[in-house]
Amino acid sequence: MDFSMITKEYIRKHDFDSDGISFRDTEKDVSYRLHQGDTLPRALAQNSTKLRKEFVNLFYNHFDGNFAKLETRTGITEDAMRKYLRGNLKNKGRNISRMAVAKICVGIPLSLDEADKLFRLEGHSLEPESALLDAIVVDALNCGDDIEAFYATCAELKVKI
Repeated sequence: MDFSMITKEYIRKHDFDSDGISFRDTEKDVSYRLHQGDTLPRALAQNSTKLRKEFVNLFYNHFDGNFAKLETRTGITEDAMRKYLRGNLKNKGRNISRMAVAKICVGIPLSLDEADKLFRLEGHSLEPESALLDAIVVDALNCGDDIEAFYATCAELKVKI
């Protein structure tokens, strides 16, 4: 798909298959929360580890390890980011959500290829023709929207941030 055709007008008029946060095919998997002692399948665990490493690199390379700068540009709080960076539930960490990936992508801003790489590591590639959140992210990156504009678009389209 040509990502340049994803515009706010397209988003407002298009009928999406998914909100981009959960997916019909994988709804049970997406809504499942890990509990202490649960383990991820090996491939998912490897992707989760790679995504966490990418978040660490992005945090230090784009925000100089400064939590205030991170929150200003992405809306991700210090507490949430510390949990993302810490890892799995065994050490009181948090799995990185699609919305957190979206906020990082827009807040930096990343290229579409870099954003797609992060979304793939999270578990589902960028699919702006079928997933509303993905379309909002693609449009924000194409337009150079900052995090406030991204939040406003999400609020207008009733995507829970």
